[in-house]
Amino acid sequence: MNRPAVRIGTRGSALALAQARLVAEAFERHGRGTRMVVVETEGDRRAPDTAWGEGAFVAALERALVSGRIDVAVHSAKDVPTTEDPRLRIGAYVERGDPRDALVLRVGERRRLDELPAGTRVGTDSPRRTGFLLARRPDLEVRPLHGNVDTRLRRLDGGETDALVLACAGLDRLGLGARITERLDPEVVPPAPGQGALAVQVRQDDAQMLDLARAIDHPPTRLAVETERAFLVASGGGCRSPIGALATARDRELDLLGGHASPDGSRATIAHRRGPEAAAWDLARELAATLGLRRDDRRPGTATGRHVASDRRVLVTRPADQADELISALRDVGLDPVPVPTIAVELEPAGGDLDEAARCIRSYDWVVITSANGARAILKAAERVFTPFEATRWAAIGSATRHALEREGVDVDLQPGQPSAAALAVELPIRPGDPVLVVRGDLADEELPTALRARGAVVDDVVGYRTREAPEGSRSLLRRAFADGPIEALVFTSGSTVRGLTRLATAEAIDVTSVPAVSIGPETAAECRRAGFRVLAVAPSPTASALAGTTAAALGLQPESIG
Repeated sequence: MNRPAVRIGTRGSALALAQARLVAEAFERHGRGTRMVVVETEGDRRAPDTAWGEGAFVAALERALVSGRIDVAVHSAKDVPTTEDPRLRIGAYVERGDPRDALVLRVGERRRLDELPAGTRVGTDSPRRTGFLLARRPDLEVRPLHGNVDTRLRRLDGGETDALVLACAGLDRLGLGARITERLDPEVVPPAPGQGALAVQVRQDDAQMLDLARAIDHPPTRLAVETERAFLVASGGGCRSPIGALATARDRELDLLGGHASPDGSRATIAHRRGPEAAAWDLARELAATLGLRRDDRRPGTATGRHVASDRRVLVTRPADQADELISALRDVGLDPVPVPTIAVELEPAGGDLDEAARCIRSYDWVVITSANGARAILKAAERVFTPFEATRWAAIGSATRHALEREGVDVDLQPGQPSAAALAVELPIRPGDPVLVVRGDLADEELPTALRARGAVVDDVVGYRTREAPEGSRSLLRRAFADGPIEALVFTSGSTVRGLTRLATAEAIDVTSVPAVSIGPETAAECRRAGFRVLAVAPSPTASALAGTTAAALGLQPESIG
């Protein structure tokens, strides 16, 4: 018996058709023929230089589905409104593509986001991308640029803009992955909820199509996308909100990253929540509360959940891509953190010692990583030189480093009981003659490689990243932070953050030494005193919660009574 072909409703753009073909191939693997039905949507009819609203690419396909003109509709999951027509349901999510955003430059140009010259024109039609880009690089000129992928690339190559930010998955599906100069870390620009995933929508009363859709559903993608959409609902946002989220499942545990940015980049906050897969909705609500988001869409930092609205402003000096846990912890104790990154981290470029170490990575008994930045550096290098690392044993100095590795699929074999070089040097199980690779920053001392060599290991000590103090883009953030009201404390997380703030303040003629300091540890406290700061308190351990609690106690708050 010949069964009728499944009528797949899709938009007519090159990307939409490429995505619909992926769904068609999934159905065909289960023995069902397909045919495409192109449906023009409101988003397709808009003028090229106008922005689109929520559901612009979805409503016409839904009408065609309800009317019976098509059997299934294929949507980019990020475009589907969180309030769905009760007559319809998402029957399947096919396996997700790369959820990250991509930096794209003109043909032949290869720069990363942090390497773009000040004033570079970046085109995007996304408030989310705009906010997070400006938070990271306030010296860029981010401007609206609309149109489908090939239109935007044509306008880029024609000189209308210097760079684009697009979805990695779309470029990959069009065979344009080579145009990507950097796949942006979700800790820098969190992707839109559902980005990279394809939603296959069917009618609620069509049992045959529901069964067929169930056969092509990819459960890990469904779990991730539904968790991200739950976070969007809990935050009160829509698909055009400056809200990003990415859920990653591993060993029945779910890691949910979420972020919110103001459109001008003056405020941007990123945080994580981790827990069992069964608690996905609770994680989403907790994360929305952590970020200070409510269904009334009030700005980050206002009272919600366990947070208390606070005018007790403290300046956070940690780099932008490492500050989320500390910002969340400070909010948890009733403070209003103001992020001003006083240092920037630059990964080692291609072609040096790091690439050579990555090329030989499987020859080491242990790869020892001393920071999250070191993790990113060695993994980027391994990607550049096409080296797999599954057979290598990895050691991470602390939880943040471990998370950075695990998020990229690396199994961490050792994390010492205390997050210190001394503890790692003692606990690493090595024998004389074992080859060990240590990846660290340029400002880190040689304590760890020296201690490992003393135990007989053959150590390659490689710099993975360099710390740049007083990044130019933070000058305007510092001006704004002090113009917006009193700062009650400066929270320092390393000696380099102290030096970076001192240089920024000198350039802006701002007296920062009149504000007391809270330090992550005694070495940082000593650097504070050398720079002329009055040290109010020193955290007993180098964790975000300890530093936040110490700051709150030093300012007269009682963290245990808040909430």
